[in-house]
Amino acid sequence: MKSCKTFIFSAFCIFFLSCNKNKIEESKPDSQTKNSIESKKKEIAESFDEFNKRFHSDSLFQVSRVDFPIEGKHVSGFEQYNWSRKNWQFQAVPVAEKTELGEYEHSLVKTDTLVTEKFWIPNSGFEVERQFKLINNKWFLIYYNDINL
Repeated sequence: MKSCKTFIFSAFCIFFLSCNKNKIEESKPDSQTKNSIESKKKEIAESFDEFNKRFHSDSLFQVSRVDFPIEGKHVSGFEQYNWSRKNWQFQAVPVAEKTELGEYEHSLVKTDTLVTEKFWIPNSGFEVERQFKLINNKWFLIYYNDINL
């Protein structure tokens, strides 16, 4: 009788440990699952083009997507200040590959996670630079420098 109880107890322990091991192995993501999760993250990243249109047409959306306190500043003659929610000026000109502003130089550098656009007039003291960064799959303005000396 004692050996029967020992056998049943041993069998139960082996069964229990074997089931528990399977649950642990099932809960570990394999490399295919990891790749699927990473691709879903990439899939849900906000489109810069859609963001660009809305950012430059919707003032409430724009303020919600400026990462205050933002780097860069406003300099106009003797007036100079850092950007804040209180002194923010609505930006209506969207980021563009090419611009039709003949007197300005323009550069645009785009990656999957950062967009940097610059306007300037050589030797004039005028320069505007802005940077947008993808943060948690949403685009934000993280830098805006507006210099007009």
